[in-house]
Amino acid sequence: MRREIFLLVLVLGLVAAAHPAGLQADFRAWGGLTSGRYQGLPPPVGIPELRYQNAWRTGFGLGAGLELRVPRAPLSLILGLGYLQKGSELEIYYLDTKTGSYLYRLGTLSQTGLVKIGLDTKIAPYLLAGYELAFILSNRGQPFGPPPGGWDTDLKPDTRKLDPGLVAGVGLEFKLEKISPFIEICYFHGLSNLSLGKGTLEYYETIKSRALILSAGLKFGRKKT
Repeated sequence: MRREIFLLVLVLGLVAAAHPAGLQADFRAWGGLTSGRYQGLPPPVGIPELRYQNAWRTGFGLGAGLELRVPRAPLSLILGLGYLQKGSELEIYYLDTKTGSYLYRLGTLSQTGLVKIGLDTKIAPYLLAGYELAFILSNRGQPFGPPPGGWDTDLKPDTRKLDPGLVAGVGLEFKLEKISPFIEICYFHGLSNLSLGKGTLEYYETIKSRALILSAGLKFGRKKT
């Protein structure tokens, strides 16, 4: 909770500092679909014909934020806060035949800071790049390896609390007078190993989050400059 309070104070401070700099603030809200996949595999169990492979698992995301636009420049700073479902599917293959899978669902409260560079036209494509600070809200799945565990086990006690990462994406905005719809696709690249390597994740020593997010939203309060 202390991290969330600090984060809120930081965002409010940045917004307050934007007014003397002449930045114009717009409110934006979005929702969409996520596709997550872990990087990192459990160690082999000693059967040469057995192998593991990470696959994408779908989820959803939603969020809101402020877009601080620089006057007379194709540049904006987007400060956002949202809920993202990530996770993965660990597939098990014997030779080339899939014999089973372990499903994982990772829920995060994600604060993002993105630089937006785009054209000032009615239909405006743009680029996004920045950071993500993801606070782990939940991590559920099936523990890998002996002793066998049941489905939908709480893995959060053996998961790190914070997942910092990088974000890159593209978008398309349809600029109207007061409400501007937009669509985006972004890639989230987690930098930390989320597994503590103990307890329910003893046999899953490396977990790094990866996610693709396809979203659509609305931006409110745009003024002509």
